[in-house]
Amino acid sequence: MGKRRLAWALWLIAAALIWFFENNPATLTLLAASVLLPAVFILAARRGAEKLRLNLAAPPAGAKGTALAVSLSRAGGGALCRIAGVLICENRLTGERAETAFSLLPRKKGENTLTFAAEPAHCGTLRFRATAWGEDLFGLWRSEALPCGEEFTVVEPELFPPAITLRESTTVITDGERYSQTKPGSDPSETFGIRAYVPGDPIRQIHWKLSLKSDELLLRELGLPVVNRTLLVFRNTLGPGEILSPEEADAMAEVFLSISHALAGGGLAHTAAFARGGQYLLTEIQNASDLRGMEARFLTLGWEAEDGALGRLLGETPYAHAAVVSPSLPPDAETFCRGNRVTVLTPRAAQAVPGVYAVPFTASGYAEELQIIEL
Repeated sequence: MGKRRLAWALWLIAAALIWFFENNPATLTLLAASVLLPAVFILAARRGAEKLRLNLAAPPAGAKGTALAVSLSRAGGGALCRIAGVLICENRLTGERAETAFSLLPRKKGENTLTFAAEPAHCGTLRFRATAWGEDLFGLWRSEALPCGEEFTVVEPELFPPAITLRESTTVITDGERYSQTKPGSDPSETFGIRAYVPGDPIRQIHWKLSLKSDELLLRELGLPVVNRTLLVFRNTLGPGEILSPEEADAMAEVFLSISHALAGGGLAHTAAFARGGQYLLTEIQNASDLRGMEARFLTLGWEAEDGALGRLLGETPYAHAAVVSPSLPPDAETFCRGNRVTVLTPRAAQAVPGVYAVPFTASGYAEELQIIEL
């Protein structure tokens, strides 16, 4: 708009100079038209912009590689007011962003529609929004931003059927059927061990009979039920300077959802987790309804800064098998294993870490490479 105003100012100067040196009715008419015509257009556009409306429409769902019809339509505004702006499409899961400039002129009965073809290459939730304003036909005046709602399109992932095997157990048993021999817990029906009383310990856990025999206070440590939980984590956090390509993000998402579908399809209840707002949200997957709800939330994810939340999650959540789909091997991976099995699936090469089983895959051939996954 600044360039157009400058061009108009230069034109006025030229028209004024022509009239000054020629001084005839034709040059005077040219000068008057150069001043009045844009002014009339600006006034008409200002009045029309008060009734100008912009509507955005997009399909609720789509598939990778299939064109989506996204439309922008205007209503009102009169014949001398146009809409100019930018249509923005974002995929938070893959980090992709595209912008398309547009201009909408009034046509029959004051309405007009533009249709754009968006062809998503990766899964996730596409967010469409328009930043637009009203303008006069000369582009010398611009209104405030026009209100326009956002539209979201879910691009479905392309899943593959991996064969999942659990190394330590082929079924998930009920929590509490057996007790840890290496970790104390809080179950009063099982004794983990006996130790000397320390001030501050719960008095109710003092073993009075042994204390009388030994002439010192002894404490009964309680047992910890072993939880045979399968934990499936999508690490949507990135460290400083870490960059993830859209192809890698797309592959990670499809690997994560394919594993969850395979577990559920095999009758293996599991817990799915991913980060949102600085903490990991846990979803218990026991049936198809749980799976659909988790997948809908998952496809709206974005990427967050790494803050060690994954290590805290694995430390606080009892599990027997943990599968972590991660951009790379996390920097604190050596702290993940607490006597249970941890498998990290990553689209990048990973160095060996004690207690952590790294499974690298390529972003293009993961469906063939991960046909059999051992957790």
